[in-house]
Amino acid sequence: MHSNGSGQKEIGSYYTPQLLADFMVYHLFDKAHYHLPDEVRILEPSVGDGVFVEAMFNNQNFKGRIQTPVKINLLAVERDSGEIAKAELNAATIVARPNRAQFVHDDYLNFHTSGEEKFDLIIGNPPYIKSNHLDDDQLEKCIAIHKQSNLSSKKIKNIWTSFLIGGVQALSDDGVLAFVLPAELLQVIYAKEIRDLLRDSFNKIEIFTFNELIFTDIEQDVIVLICAKKQEKGVSFYHVDKLEQLKKPEFFRDNSNVHRETLDKWTNYILSDGDLAFLDGLKEKMKLRTVRSYCDSITGIVTAANDYLITDQATVDEYGMQSIATPILKKGAPSTARLTSDDLNKMNQSGLPTSFLAFEDAPSGDFPDGFKAYLQIGVSRQINQRYKMKLRNNWYAVPSVWVSEGFFTKRSNIFPRVIVNEAKILVTDSFYRISMKEGLSIYDLSFSFHNTLSFIYAELEGRYYGGSVLELTPNEFKNLYTPYVEKVSKSSFAELDKILRGRPRVSNVLDYTDEVILKQHYNLANHEVSRLRKIYHSLVIRRLKGSSAKLF
Repeated sequence: MHSNGSGQKEIGSYYTPQLLADFMVYHLFDKAHYHLPDEVRILEPSVGDGVFVEAMFNNQNFKGRIQTPVKINLLAVERDSGEIAKAELNAATIVARPNRAQFVHDDYLNFHTSGEEKFDLIIGNPPYIKSNHLDDDQLEKCIAIHKQSNLSSKKIKNIWTSFLIGGVQALSDDGVLAFVLPAELLQVIYAKEIRDLLRDSFNKIEIFTFNELIFTDIEQDVIVLICAKKQEKGVSFYHVDKLEQLKKPEFFRDNSNVHRETLDKWTNYILSDGDLAFLDGLKEKMKLRTVRSYCDSITGIVTAANDYLITDQATVDEYGMQSIATPILKKGAPSTARLTSDDLNKMNQSGLPTSFLAFEDAPSGDFPDGFKAYLQIGVSRQINQRYKMKLRNNWYAVPSVWVSEGFFTKRSNIFPRVIVNEAKILVTDSFYRISMKEGLSIYDLSFSFHNTLSFIYAELEGRYYGGSVLELTPNEFKNLYTPYVEKVSKSSFAELDKILRGRPRVSNVLDYTDEVILKQHYNLANHEVSRLRKIYHSLVIRRLKGSSAKLF
């Protein structure tokens, strides 16, 4: 992850802070932690501008404390000619005999698939490039690397997974791997088979997480993963409050819950086995069912051009498109339990783009002149050339356009919500559309979802990003265990809606709903609800990376 601006999605580059690289090398070279040979063969598969080279041969943060091997033989690979030139130039001034540093200008995917050399230590910060930005040759090599470890080639979402798996393959029998990686490794479903590979391949695994953003120019949490083949067995989690604390170095031990068969994402290190067993016990005691038991859900409409096909009333009037303009919620649901016509009117009056242009799926030749003029604007902006547009019969006609009873907030800053769609408004794929099972009420689901236990499961099942945003995939939402109360009174629902509209602290919401749902309906004791609240607090604090004084 190293980059300085343009083309980051294609280059996947975000520079590692020198302090973090220095700490990793210091920790690895400390014989109290890792047993590297006196003459160590090291690979850095994506050297960038050489921050890890600097850490190995000129470690300023731990000068005088670092125990370097007798001989370091480094092989550094980098596809960017400018970056590798910088790294090699710097190495010429700091690498002294008997140490050696060799630089190879190549894509690591090529290097790995064409070589069979094994290494005692593989260290670095792999690039972060989504699969849709890889060329055919890169994707083919990624698939080959995954298949070599008997992993699914269909789950290649990002190039970093192939760097990690390739690193596992290229280690010597007693080798060590140390990478800076996106926190996705701990939490996303597609990385589960990689987590299993790590547990099967290594005896010792250390994972360092951070309570602040390491790469401030992107909203992406990262971890440090260190794995060793032949050392004491165990998986350990640590957190670092502030990066500066690594100068001491200072870090704090967390729980390890990687042995769990349920709630087995590695993000659950924040909770103890006792806490997780408590949640399992409540799930059985309350006979909890998942969201999919009460409703069907599907992602909102995918326009593939929200900035064009969703517009404001002024544009609708200018081109005479009133007949095809349908109310839509683009993103940012209001703080409510229901979306009403009054809410929609307020959004319209504020000038927000709330009109979806539902063009007929037919040739445009017979369309009114205003429609044609607006479509011509889309052509001039080459919107018709976008990938999803080309898959349609007519690029401007969006499929699967229908209004749902309610919707779920795909992403949320504080807590997710199930919202009743009283305004009969469309929603984009920032939301999941909800259709209740026969005989069940969307009002009951909306009310029931707003409680501490549901919010806990959302934190445990979902994933979070550097901007503190909680996100749940469609399946993660459907699989959430949630208490359910049937026939919620109109007055109770109205009270929840009133509380939410006041933009309260989350504790104000939960004080009301936990009393009704958890205590009155499910007969939980005060001490059980109190423990749930403490668990939820700890999970939110981890995600928000700071004080929750304004929330609880």
